[in-house]
Amino acid sequence: MTHVAVVGAGIAGVPAAYALRERLGPQDRVTVLSDRDYFHFVPSNPWLAAGWRDRNDIAFPIGPYLAERGIDFLARPVARVDAAGKRLELADGGGLDYDFLVLATGLEAAFDEIDGLAAHTHAVIHLEQALRTRAAYRDFLAKPGPIVIGAAQGASILGPVYEYAFLLDADLRRRGMRERIPITLVTPEPYVGHLGIGDSEARSLLEAALHEAKIGYLCNARTLRVEAGQIHVMEHDGSGRETQAHALPFAFSVYWPAFRGVAALRASPDLTDERGFVRVDEYLRNPGHPEVFAAGVCVSRPPVAPTPVPIGAPASVYSIQQEVDSVVHNILAARDGQAPASSAPLRARWLADMGETGAAYLSAPQVPLRDINWLKQGRWVHLAKVDFENYFLNKIKLGPTAGASSVATVVRRLESSQGQAAPLPAAGRAATHLDVPVQQELDYELRALAQVFGRDEGSVAAELLSAALKDARALIGGRLREDVERARRQIVLAELPERRPGAEFEAGAP
Repeated sequence: MTHVAVVGAGIAGVPAAYALRERLGPQDRVTVLSDRDYFHFVPSNPWLAAGWRDRNDIAFPIGPYLAERGIDFLARPVARVDAAGKRLELADGGGLDYDFLVLATGLEAAFDEIDGLAAHTHAVIHLEQALRTRAAYRDFLAKPGPIVIGAAQGASILGPVYEYAFLLDADLRRRGMRERIPITLVTPEPYVGHLGIGDSEARSLLEAALHEAKIGYLCNARTLRVEAGQIHVMEHDGSGRETQAHALPFAFSVYWPAFRGVAALRASPDLTDERGFVRVDEYLRNPGHPEVFAAGVCVSRPPVAPTPVPIGAPASVYSIQQEVDSVVHNILAARDGQAPASSAPLRARWLADMGETGAAYLSAPQVPLRDINWLKQGRWVHLAKVDFENYFLNKIKLGPTAGASSVATVVRRLESSQGQAAPLPAAGRAATHLDVPVQQELDYELRALAQVFGRDEGSVAAELLSAALKDARALIGGRLREDVERARRQIVLAELPERRPGAEFEAGAP
């Protein structure tokens, strides 16, 4: 019997556990451990903090979904990893032995590294932080003033910094307040759109978008300290020399600090670098303990390119799922005595919401020299990110076997609402119109159903088709199901053809 322990129940840990359970034998065990009892879709935090999502939209108890798949779950914090003994030491004094270990712990925000940062600014990195930020933003609306959105030196995953600045711009415009509220963006990047990668097309688009939105910015900026109502920043030149000090006034500020590994990893120095991130080889194995794997933002990543002010390397949901696929493959390969496969080269890919529009970035490979490097802007990106959020959450919630028929559920709902008006489609969701040929007998059946239930034929057909697709997907199992999920992810995130009519907007267009 093989026992695989997965530490972390987030966007890396849960998909890894699902895939392992699907592909391991019935006698093997998978156990997930987490310091919280819920799954949380982190990329939606900027929406939550801006008041565009509620907690229950992006977080839910994960235990029942793991149990449904036959995965053990311990909502208990890990204190440290005894890699030599292949054992997890738990904070409550207990322990758990493993044959293979997947570390998907997430990260910790190092607010304490800058004086006053934790006391006077807000964050959207973790769920609880995003909820507190939303409450603070609501208070700010009653007494508005200057806004500073910033990233400290050493910060990484910088795309959401821009995303949140644009979301606040859009939200304040909707409220008719934007013209009297200045917004300034502070970044350690040498130029906007560097994103920890450099050599990208993002610079010109983001400069134009920030100009259009009237968002000021400081680059090559090192945050020195934060006081009530004032952030002290030192600007640098391209050689890293100090050039100008700034004291930025603010009434509301959200900051991305530098990151470090969680406490359990920092207590396991034989696995980690000086920041507490897990050291891995090209197969995502720890070099000193090859039965220990890591995926997600807890992985140690060297900077992609040197910068005058330090910047961490990026990560995205897309690249993390690539890592998850490699980890699962390599654990099974190690168990079966087969050769591992490399996770490199990784692609960098983001979908960033900018209110009514959005920006999509693709760089392949993530490190120079690159074969593909582009950024496109348009409303389709905003819609694609909404769809990707729904896709990922549904992926986590989908049961391993077909339960109650979705078609039966639709029919019961039609019966219960007979004669009532059809519900409106969800706001902000894109609709695709399909020309589906059916036999004449089925057309008669559809028209009869619509007539009896007092509904439009198109809405009945759409609901039944959606339900039938859900039922079909639930019936697919094993490796084929993984292939379908991977194919759908690729379709959702696929770059839109450049010549598709109406697909793109000029930078900064509403």
